[in-house]
Amino acid sequence: KGAVGGAGFDLVQSRVTRIGALSAGTYTDLPQVGGPVLQRRSLKEFFPRFPVGGEVIPREAQFVSRRITTPLFGAGLIESIPDSTIVDLSRRRNPDGIKGMINNVYNPETKKTEIGRFGWKSQVSSLRVFSGDAYLNEMGITTPLFPKDNLPQGKDTPGTRDQVADPEDDGGDMTLFANYMRLLAPPKRSQMDEQRNRRGEDIFNRINCSVCHVPALQTSPRAAGVLANKRVQLYSDLLLHKMGRGLDDGVRQGQAMGDDWRTAPLWGLRYRQFFMHDGRAQNIEAAINAHDGEAAASRSRFQNMPKQDRNALLDFLRSL
Repeated sequence: KGAVGGAGFDLVQSRVTRIGALSAGTYTDLPQVGGPVLQRRSLKEFFPRFPVGGEVIPREAQFVSRRITTPLFGAGLIESIPDSTIVDLSRRRNPDGIKGMINNVYNPETKKTEIGRFGWKSQVSSLRVFSGDAYLNEMGITTPLFPKDNLPQGKDTPGTRDQVADPEDDGGDMTLFANYMRLLAPPKRSQMDEQRNRRGEDIFNRINCSVCHVPALQTSPRAAGVLANKRVQLYSDLLLHKMGRGLDDGVRQGQAMGDDWRTAPLWGLRYRQFFMHDGRAQNIEAAINAHDGEAAASRSRFQNMPKQDRNALLDFLRSL
């Protein structure tokens, strides 16, 4: 998937399929039929006699969410933002009925409930957990954090069992991967006409985009090494927001419901090919128009403003 993320050039190849359902009123990730993440590929591609092909969406799945990958750059800076900053943002009085919500999630390493900040629904609290989850669900590698295999369609089919005892990685390789993500620097802003850029940013602020896409946060002075006391221009509050029925995928993660989504950081926006969690938008304007729920008022202001103002705002966003 690469360090940048965002599905590259091919949505079909690189989107992740996540499933879920309600059973007797309780949400389930459907592990008994291969959930929460389906593996489209299998060893059958390399060994034709291998008995199991790629997973398919089971009939038990009520909710199917196809998601592009989130960018990984700047992840160490995001991890170094103090919890207190995110809590303060969640308590602000905002215009337009905007109310950001923290996703308090379980960390299997610390055995504690922590503030989520990674993933489309802020469903992961640390880069080590983010790494271990990817090892299991993207690569099929078990670790001390996730020691149980995610079986194809939830079944231990004869002839498919691997020969390596679990956990396959003792946590060392997973830690190296987490450190790699931790130290990936975010891209710098592009150079463009300063006056036009300032005008676009003023419009961004005026129509309240910056209420959720908070331009900059600060890392803790106690963060490790080069990550300490840094201004983080990520354009996100890392909180969940209700985004309307059109963006409701039904999937629940932690305290996030189907229509709850983390404010997507906007840094590196100019490098992306697809936008929104499922890549449905192929340009920035289409992504703005897909906003609803708490973002409906800002979207309407964008749609109703003069064309030259819209263009100035879009030029500003393309500089990120």
